[in-house]
Amino acid sequence: MFSKALFKQSMKANWVKWLSATLSTCIMLAIVIIVLGNLGINNIRDSLKAVFTQADQQSYLKENVLDSYDIYLSSVGLENTLQTMDAGTYQTAYGLIVAPYVDAIDQYRQENDGAEPDETALAEIRASVVETNAPLLSLGGGTIGMSFTLEEAKMFLNELYLTYDQNRFTPDDQLSSNMANLLRTTYLNLIYTNAYAQAQGQQGSTSAQAEYSATKMRELIAGAMDSYQTPEGEFDESLYKADALANITTMMRDVTYYTYYNQYIGLGFSNEDADQKANEYAIAVKVIADTTINTYELWLAELTTDESGAPLELTDEEMQSAITQARDEATASITDQIDSEVAVALEELGNMDIYGLIVGAIFFRIAGLLMPMVFVIMTANSLLAGQVDSGSMAYVLSTPTKRRTVTVTQMTYMIVSLFAMFALLTITSVISVWISGGNSFAINYSEVLLFNLGAFLTMFAFAGFTFMCSALFNRTKYAMGIGGGISIFSLVCTILGLFGSTIVPSAMRINAMNFFNYLSIITLYDTVSIMSGALSYLWKFGILLLIGIATFIIGIFRFDKKDLPL
Repeated sequence: MFSKALFKQSMKANWVKWLSATLSTCIMLAIVIIVLGNLGINNIRDSLKAVFTQADQQSYLKENVLDSYDIYLSSVGLENTLQTMDAGTYQTAYGLIVAPYVDAIDQYRQENDGAEPDETALAEIRASVVETNAPLLSLGGGTIGMSFTLEEAKMFLNELYLTYDQNRFTPDDQLSSNMANLLRTTYLNLIYTNAYAQAQGQQGSTSAQAEYSATKMRELIAGAMDSYQTPEGEFDESLYKADALANITTMMRDVTYYTYYNQYIGLGFSNEDADQKANEYAIAVKVIADTTINTYELWLAELTTDESGAPLELTDEEMQSAITQARDEATASITDQIDSEVAVALEELGNMDIYGLIVGAIFFRIAGLLMPMVFVIMTANSLLAGQVDSGSMAYVLSTPTKRRTVTVTQMTYMIVSLFAMFALLTITSVISVWISGGNSFAINYSEVLLFNLGAFLTMFAFAGFTFMCSALFNRTKYAMGIGGGISIFSLVCTILGLFGSTIVPSAMRINAMNFFNYLSIITLYDTVSIMSGALSYLWKFGILLLIGIATFIIGIFRFDKKDLPL
């Protein structure tokens, strides 16, 4: 089944082709990896990505600034409501909001022989009353000068009952004052809770930073409410806009300084260096906050006043539309100011793995397969069809050597030569990656090993196919034409299909070219899957292995059965 002499003869006849294909591919591979590793080719990509990241962060910061601005002015409006409500309205508010909770506690006492509810019982009472009373508050809040959605009503009532439990009171002569303090404290507690949750949700935020941020926000709003002065006529929130601008920008500066100072201290910076760097960020944030609020007010004035500066008569819907547009203009980032398709394309460029594109998609799937494919086509033809065509196969078979021995030996040579070739390629690529920085290089050792395994299996499939063609035909021109032609066609389709594949950014991608990927078995060599960490390449590698095994077997059996012109 195996002839050592025939194996040596094949090695002697094909060693120049093998050495040429192996050395040229190894040299190309080493140059590509080492040169890319020292060029810093991803620097442009990283800079572009940083621009978009910074733009998104600034947009998020601007949104927070305007949210704080709205809350500041709304809190002054709330204080105006609290100070101008009459006793009857406060009595209504008590009956609508507090009385149901007080009645539920009294009912608990009656059912439990006068015992006070513990924390667990109070939590159950709160939940029950909130669930029952929230729909009523969302519908009737307007009667006490407040409006709520159902979810807002639930949050408000839960916080109010928690606050009420800290300082309970009865509906006596001090009801107006007690209700005002209860509503004010509840509002401030909600401000703190929401600010804490928002700060805690930011990446890298610690509990201490979230607590500091929430505390500063609560202090800001408490200060806004304390700054309220009873107007002589109708309440005008515009009188408080200057204070809002000054206080909010100061708060944003303080929170930013606190956050970055502690981050730098945690990274080992000295107090002086941490103070300097944190100050730089804090000043930048203060400028952004100031610019955002002024831009918002300028746009709002443009949309809600005429040329003389007099207010336009706008419906509530038109006013809300103007506010939304002013916010959009004030918080717009670079990605909002360019066409959406261009923004997507630029974002893809920022996220593109250029090393992966060049090494994985271009070299290993295309350039790195070219010389091995030439070797496979020429060698497979010379192992069987070439010898039949030249007549040397008649000499081989005139000896006691059987056809099966010839095909198995030639197949063994083909597989061994390919394995040796890709073993050297693997060693070359691993050394090149090590020279370029090891696992700190954009493509790590495991990816390189998988690239080489995929390339070997791809060429194993082509080797089986060209070997089968060499076994099927007695003439070199047919074996080369069909086996080699289809192999080269597959490689060309891969080159064309690259321009339609997802690894190419949409700005450069031609989707129609993806059709060519369906015409090439090299598509089964899925370098994108390897680079992304997915495992879909495994079943594709399995198919390549099966193609190689099946075509080698078909070639062996066909050569055994066919008529030879001996």
